[in-house]
Amino acid sequence: MNKKVVAVLGGGNGAHALAADLTNRGYLVNLYEMPRFKKNMTKVFETKTVSSIGVIEGIFEMNMVTDDIEEAIKDVKYIVILTPAFAHADYAKLLKGKVTSDQVIVSIPGAFASLKIKKIIGSDPCPVLVDANNLMYDARLVEPGKVNILELDKIELGFLPTTAEAELMPELNDMFDICGTFHDVMECGLALINPALHSGPCILNAGPIEYKNNDFYLYEHGFTPSATKIDMRLDQERKAIAKALGYDINPFHCFPNIRHIEERGEEYEWQDLYRAAHGDIGLTPIGGPNDIFSRYLTEDAPCGLVPWSCIGKAVGVPTPTIDSIVNLYSVFHEIDWWEKGVTLEDLGLTDLTKEQMKTYCETGTK
Repeated sequence: MNKKVVAVLGGGNGAHALAADLTNRGYLVNLYEMPRFKKNMTKVFETKTVSSIGVIEGIFEMNMVTDDIEEAIKDVKYIVILTPAFAHADYAKLLKGKVTSDQVIVSIPGAFASLKIKKIIGSDPCPVLVDANNLMYDARLVEPGKVNILELDKIELGFLPTTAEAELMPELNDMFDICGTFHDVMECGLALINPALHSGPCILNAGPIEYKNNDFYLYEHGFTPSATKIDMRLDQERKAIAKALGYDINPFHCFPNIRHIEERGEEYEWQDLYRAAHGDIGLTPIGGPNDIFSRYLTEDAPCGLVPWSCIGKAVGVPTPTIDSIVNLYSVFHEIDWWEKGVTLEDLGLTDLTKEQMKTYCETGTK
């Protein structure tokens, strides 16, 4: 397997940013997009290049741009899925039967991706699976084939099985900016930032979002005191679930200026989070969302809030605020997110005790 050729699966903001970043670091990138979305990347298919402005500048030539998944992943060691979390199952089905145990699938952000992929692919053969807690770029496409990378963030990783960490970390440290690792992929999924971060501002600003107000900026306008208080409660509930499983996860450490909150631990106040959101230069310039079907809602609810709630119920932790957001989003979208969202069955955790869950998330075996 070739360690210097990386398959990047996806065609959105993050995938463009990663393709540019990895090429800039000296890797060869096989950029893949599904045939049904290929039209959105026509320019990239034609030029075989990705242009980047912002903190990474240049025009970067891809090793390959393809809609043939077997061609994209042939002989590469690292396959990186960089898509919204609701696409993870589709990619798992696409990769099933085509990957080997010598390969590594990295999902950014994870959102329990490894458990979902493991459930679909099964055990024979199954690659090593790695989840990231967050996207490492604040980035937006400015035109076809051109991405603006506003800020670089560090990520933390969880491994399935956990024994793969020692072997893979030297190589992954060269590919990504990593600031730590989690005990396992369950802890990584509970440490996901966006579902707790976006939901307060989105639920209280549904009007401006729904009216497609192009002057609306979530991090600048949406983080009101009330929205921040909702986010704090969501944060407390997900941390309570983690604590019941033996994990000690941080609050909203996606903000570079939030270290004072980490130092205060459970004693931080809504004013701290409010200042951190409004003071983040990489996020406040990002416009929108301008549609209630934005992934800020339709990804965070089914792929973050729903599995958090399901895991909470399994370990005896109530999640009233999380459940309220899911219920309201279900009304907004006229979609039952409890039915469409990620369940314990989707994660391969049905009917497992707390101890059995932890063993499975560490080893991949029951």
